[in-house]
Amino acid sequence: MKKQVHLILIFAIWIIACANKSDDANSTDSSKENQSINELILSARNLRELLWKDQHRPKYHHIPPEGFFNDANGALFWKGRYHLFYLARTPIPNPEKLSKDKWVAVWDHVSSRDLVHWIHHPPSVSPKLDGSMPLGIYSGGAIKNAPRPTLIYHVPGQGTCISIAQDDDLNEWKPFPGNPVIKLHEEDDEFIVFDPAGWYENGKYYALIGNKNKRPGYEGDCTSLFTSSDLKNWEYQGPFYQSRREWTLENEDAACPDFYPLGNSDTHMLLLHGHQPYRNITHYYLGKYENERFFPKHHGRMSWLGGQLSGPESLVDDKGRNIFFGWMAESKTGGESLWGYNMEVDPGKNDLYAWASVVSLPRVMTLREDGKLGIEPAPEFEILRYNPRQEKDINIPNEKEVNLDNMSGNVMELFVEIDPKDANEVGVKVLCSPDNLEETVIVFTPSKNTLGINFQNSTVLDNVRYRGFFTDKQPEGSDAIIQEAPLQLNESETLKLRIFIDRSVLEVFANGRQCITQRIYPSKQNSRETRLFAKGGSGKALIVKAWDMDQAVPW
Repeated sequence: MKKQVHLILIFAIWIIACANKSDDANSTDSSKENQSINELILSARNLRELLWKDQHRPKYHHIPPEGFFNDANGALFWKGRYHLFYLARTPIPNPEKLSKDKWVAVWDHVSSRDLVHWIHHPPSVSPKLDGSMPLGIYSGGAIKNAPRPTLIYHVPGQGTCISIAQDDDLNEWKPFPGNPVIKLHEEDDEFIVFDPAGWYENGKYYALIGNKNKRPGYEGDCTSLFTSSDLKNWEYQGPFYQSRREWTLENEDAACPDFYPLGNSDTHMLLLHGHQPYRNITHYYLGKYENERFFPKHHGRMSWLGGQLSGPESLVDDKGRNIFFGWMAESKTGGESLWGYNMEVDPGKNDLYAWASVVSLPRVMTLREDGKLGIEPAPEFEILRYNPRQEKDINIPNEKEVNLDNMSGNVMELFVEIDPKDANEVGVKVLCSPDNLEETVIVFTPSKNTLGINFQNSTVLDNVRYRGFFTDKQPEGSDAIIQEAPLQLNESETLKLRIFIDRSVLEVFANGRQCITQRIYPSKQNSRETRLFAKGGSGKALIVKAWDMDQAVPW
């Protein structure tokens, strides 16, 4: 009996010891977990502090909370919310086994009820990190008018794929079982499988695929049309449209397409991103859509040499408005990068502080009475205005500058109406330093019928470069210093400018029919002055209005 009691005591002591050991292990594991959480919290706070201190981080243009993004994708309106997707980059484990890079592309997802304030959702379309998608998910769009929200996108190495929303918050997306629905084809095929866009009409799905078509007579930009009745089986229909060399160059292409009717009209708009010959080209066609073919009648651009607007995307909201979004790339480099791809959080190497790129202000696109495109900023942004100021009837003498002392700032909106009178040039200088070392010049030239943004002296930084051409083999000294857009005033028409300034972002809307977008990087703390100027004659500012703009970005 004593022996049994002794054994029981030994067994009990062993159990207690094991329990204590287990408690110690659990305590250690818990401590490690808490340490990890604390490190994450500290890291997040440090990152937010860096972002907050970054003098070039916009305050009311939408930007990613961290990291890099590029093409806007899959814009749609669903159940009272605006949804926007865009290409982002996510680090991956064991990159040496899964990818040629340390990251892969993923579709990030944000939504808004007012186009101004955005919330972040989980990534909508994520790549498999098993080596089958070594570059991740590339560009595409939402299939317009689809019975359920449906995304169509390009997967490098595979082809065109589809995902369908599983909930009304659009947080859950299910890849289509038949992916890729359009597989990559041989090099000698007529069409190229690349960035897709789609729509649903009369029980049939349509998709624009690729950025070129190799059919003889279709040189230049051209995308290809596919149709399907079930999303799984797609039939090639041929080139969607034919470009002309008086509109575009032969080496331009048609990436990131988007196609839709303008309002209730029978005029359709085809939006495109071109890679050549310039680094960023957003261009468009207006024309007729008949018998599953598009017949362009007018060609225009939304970015020109030296500009950074690309990756266009649009949606139709519950008011019937065509809303446009674009990607605004960086010209502030971190050394080798020219688009802000280097994301090291090291102010000594890179002042981007772990973020890059901006979404343009949402634009309302309309068809004007003259058959041309109307472009206006979404009126929802007026909610951010405060501290209004106004001046009237300001004479602008020849070769003189008029300083608007009450209109200074670097996060603001300006409205300026100018009668050019007999001047060769009139315009507005913004973000000027008192010593004139920094200034950005918005200039209208009546003789040339152009509106331009001259950014030659926009910054004193030496790591800002506006590469004129896509190729790295551009001629020495060919960097851009001005972005110019066509703008012709009608007889007796005055110049009406809506100017949005947001630290490193400048968007200039002119007379409801033109817009120039530019990234700039004024770095002197006192580069906030606003001035009017005229050359080759005098001009007159009929009215100038200014508002400071409230912050819409969380940090």
